Amino acid sequence: MPEISPSLPAQRNHPRHSQLSIRLHACLAETWQPIEAQGWNANGFSFFHAEALAEGTLSFKRSLLHFDGAVAWSRACQDEQQVLEVLLNEAIHQQAVLLYAQTDTRQRLLRLMRVQDMVEPKQRVLAALGVRLSATQWQAQVRERLAQSVLQSGIRVDSPVWGGVVQEAMALGGVVQDLERWSRTLGAP
Repeated sequence: MPEISPSLPAQRNHPRHSQLSIRLHACLAETWQPIEAQGWNANGFSFFHAEALAEGTLSFKRSLLHFDGAVAWSRACQDEQQVLEVLLNEAIHQQAVLLYAQTDTRQRLLRLMRVQDMVEPKQRVLAALGVRLSATQWQAQVRERLAQSVLQSGIRVDSPVWGGVVQEAMALGGVVQDLERWSRTLGAP
């Protein structure tokens, strides 16, 4: 493992995790909006959003637990793969909402949303649920979303609440393998 420079800020001295995203709510434009924390560690995370953020502190929550974080950086995102992941997760969430009476399936879908770099398995799951879009249709949606200016911001957090959220996410890391197996069985003929 390469040696990490002690001159780097603390949030860069610790590995970031992207195998799972962490579902949170952020207080943006005075309303609580769902977000997915990505590239996270005990010192912070990044997330995608559509509106520019003011510098300073933002409020976040996971369930009833609240914490604050400081905007460390923001940039426009032009990564088609990341935008496709966001679109797939939105479609999976819509299906999960429709399946509210089927709690097991709904929970599996919500967990699947948290797993990154699984474009094809997520497309197979959506197809099994009746959402059948071609690669061309997905790319058209990606182009449309990119035209809306997708932004990404990094948040620096110093909170025991966030630390607990990170510990919980780390404990759920084994779920990734289970979800991979589950998505393969859904896509099998």
